[in-house]
Amino acid sequence: MTRALPSADEVLALPAEVVEVAPPEWEDHNGHVNVVHYYALHMRGADRALQELGITDDYRARTGWSTFSVEHHLTFLDEVHVGDELSVHLRMIDRGEKVMHAVSLIVNRSTGRLVNVLEFVEGHVDLTTRRTCPWEPALADRIDAVLREHADLPWAAPVAGPMGVRR
Repeated sequence: MTRALPSADEVLALPAEVVEVAPPEWEDHNGHVNVVHYYALHMRGADRALQELGITDDYRARTGWSTFSVEHHLTFLDEVHVGDELSVHLRMIDRGEKVMHAVSLIVNRSTGRLVNVLEFVEGHVDLTTRRTCPWEPALADRIDAVLREHADLPWAAPVAGPMGVRR
């Protein structure tokens, strides 16, 4: 990561997209939550955030467009154990004509620590051609509104460095 990490309290100021308690079946042979469950939490959180923006089944049916993951970078900062309460929070970073750049952050509410960050680039895709296409104007406006709101946060998004919107 190229920037200082936000505190758990700073991240908790963002809406929680998902809140879950780590169940026993998430534990691996090392006695902590397995990597697959961090990733699944991020995906559930990102899916909910995209739905809140308007990328829903209705949107896909109406436009024939959706989003595809283009690039991911997963960073582990601390362990999570069975019984820990976790929350997922999304921070938008940038938007291009056909892509968005964001981070999904997992906070361990039981320990008060930021435990995992997923940085990602998501492409807006025409489901017929399977190629990226420009954002629908109303959707772009909603993304831009969130970007403006998140730009005012007092902490920098923790990014890995090489990912982002290419212009």
